[in-house]
Amino acid sequence: MNKLYAMVYGGLLLTGGLAQASCYHFDKAPSDVYVCVHGDSFDDRKKAKEILDKATGKDVGNVGSYSSSCHSNIDKCYDENGNAKRDLSGY
Repeated sequence: MNKLYAMVYGGLLLTGGLAQASCYHFDKAPSDVYVCVHGDSFDDRKKAKEILDKATGKDVGNVGSYSSSCHSNIDKCYDENGNAKRDLSGY
């Protein structure tokens, strides 16, 4: 069992730790609308919600899903400045 822990810990060191997901979809937002912000704290999620509330003109609810990127054929990915983009990654 100690070998398993050592392998997992070593893998995390080599990959730089766990990836943080910072592109969020909210429950009441249209299914293809996401917002990406740098960070994954409560304040970061609150900022993401405020951006999407403003962009959609309504309360988008709570975080429903998340990932580290957003890709869309149309401008449905909002960055932390509220600008619509087609492709956001590295969050």
